[in-house]
Amino acid sequence: MPRKPRVVKHIPKEELEELYRREKNSVIKERLLAILLLYDGKNIYEVAEILRKCERTIKEWLSRWNREGYEGLFPRGGKGRKPLLPDEEWDKILKEIEGKGMTIKEVTAYVKTTRGVEYAYKTVWRILRKKKRAKYGKPYIQNERRPENAEEILKK
Repeated sequence: MPRKPRVVKHIPKEELEELYRREKNSVIKERLLAILLLYDGKNIYEVAEILRKCERTIKEWLSRWNREGYEGLFPRGGKGRKPLLPDEEWDKILKEIEGKGMTIKEVTAYVKTTRGVEYAYKTVWRILRKKKRAKYGKPYIQNERRPENAEEILKK
């Protein structure tokens, strides 16, 4: 028979039920329900079955509740991996390539040669288009054989 977990009762059960009723965030509400069921004497496996979560998740919620109380039930956002080049460096790169009409492939090669950092095409596209709001468009190729006074010749 599985042993009952030790639940630190930071607040009385009535107050916990009131918190559960007032909570609008569904993620926190689900975690509060798990703690309420544990307050009632259910074991981790029963709570996991009721909430359709794995036992490991319930154990994690319980340990965070025991350590931090109500604040421990809030989700922790993963920060992810640090970027290879910081945003300030990308701002410098954008200033350097401004007006040169470079394609994304050319920018990728430019970053590799000048900064020594290799990015995938998709990553450079995402940084330039989404984060930095760089101008979007294909570079316009000028005709080399066009004379200097082409507009005047056209008017005649």
